[in-house]
Amino acid sequence: MIYQKEKLIALQGRWNTQKGKKLIKTIKESHCYLSTGAFRQKIKNFPFTNDEEVKGCVDLRGIPLSGFDFRIPVKEDDGFLEDLAILSSIHFEGAFLKHCNFQDGAIHDCFFEQADISHSDFRNTSLANCNFQESECNGINLAGAKLINCSFIDASIRDVIGTSTIVDQKTTFGKELKSEKEGNFHLTSIEYKQIKEMYKNSSLHSVADKYHYREMVAKRKILARNNPVRWLNYFFGDVLCKYGTSFFRVFTFSLIFMAACAVVYLFSGDLLYNNQQLDNLYFLDSMYFSTVTFTTLGYGDYQAIGAIRFLAAAESFAGVALMSLFTVIIARNIIRD
Repeated sequence: MIYQKEKLIALQGRWNTQKGKKLIKTIKESHCYLSTGAFRQKIKNFPFTNDEEVKGCVDLRGIPLSGFDFRIPVKEDDGFLEDLAILSSIHFEGAFLKHCNFQDGAIHDCFFEQADISHSDFRNTSLANCNFQESECNGINLAGAKLINCSFIDASIRDVIGTSTIVDQKTTFGKELKSEKEGNFHLTSIEYKQIKEMYKNSSLHSVADKYHYREMVAKRKILARNNPVRWLNYFFGDVLCKYGTSFFRVFTFSLIFMAACAVVYLFSGDLLYNNQQLDNLYFLDSMYFSTVTFTTLGYGDYQAIGAIRFLAAAESFAGVALMSLFTVIIARNIIRD
């Protein structure tokens, strides 16, 4: 849940009282947050614990636990003990959790909105139904982690380590990243690239393509300020093929280009049919000639004469390039899927 600034300050301030400090010590020593019942026994009459949104849950909103190790020894089937972070139904909104250890665990139905979890360790952890909206996630380690139905809307995700991270289709990073809203497009392009790699690792190539497109748009916005010439290259890459992700856009652009050339052929009248000048040239005739020229099938019954030959040559060259691009994108989509 997202709180107003005043409520967030109040939630954080309760832990600075004498009772709050004692509770923090008790929580660290007893790990009572692992059981809702045990936790409720420890925090009776503590401010805000009866709020409607945290009933039946563990209320650690605003708590300062930076550097805390949430792992506990768990006995495996082979008899050995392993340190794991097993957390569920815990509210961490507005908490200070920098450099905490959540490694090798299972965390589900937890709420980290507006929390500071910078540089915390989530390696090899399964995160399910967790909300990180408006949180500080800078530098967190998600190597080998699984993100299932998690939300990172408006979260700061600078320098996130996402090696071998697996995400599902329900996990979202929002329509725009926080850095994008702030106008830091260099950082935005880096973050989109990191997200793209996560989806590629998860074999969600269509979603990865969306983030590849956003990455390239962010780079284009950088160049719009610094290098207008290169910006044009990125712009036409968007118009032609959506930066290599849309064969439909290549096909559409090709049709428009052929139709435009056909109009020029129609009004120029410089076409021969079986070596004879035509008195009445129809659009379908010029469109047929344009299509044959674009696809480089070679002249047949129609031929260009005069200055229009140079347009036909240019269209033929463009056709080779666009058809090659179309083939590459189609092949890429088929091979990877």
